[in-house]
Amino acid sequence: MEIIRDLENYLDKLVNDYQSLKEENEKLWQELEDAQAKIEKLEEEKSRLEELLEEQQRSLNRMVERLQNLLSSTSELPTNQEMMWGGDQVNG
Repeated sequence: MEIIRDLENYLDKLVNDYQSLKEENEKLWQELEDAQAKIEKLEEEKSRLEELLEEQQRSLNRMVERLQNLLSSTSELPTNQEMMWGGDQVNG
């Protein structure tokens, strides 16, 4: 009879261990799925930020080009002194 009791105890322990391992396994799978979802969300956010950065870089480049064009066109204009003296530079 004692062998039967030992076997029942052993079987109960196996069932309890199985249930614990099953719960832990389910928990770990959920954590993995959550981590994968977070990675996917972060990758989407990274792509969005990269696109935004590229757009802002293009915008800044256009502004720099406009500023350079403005500066080059204003450097070609005669100064007030040059207009008054007919293009001759006044010394001193």
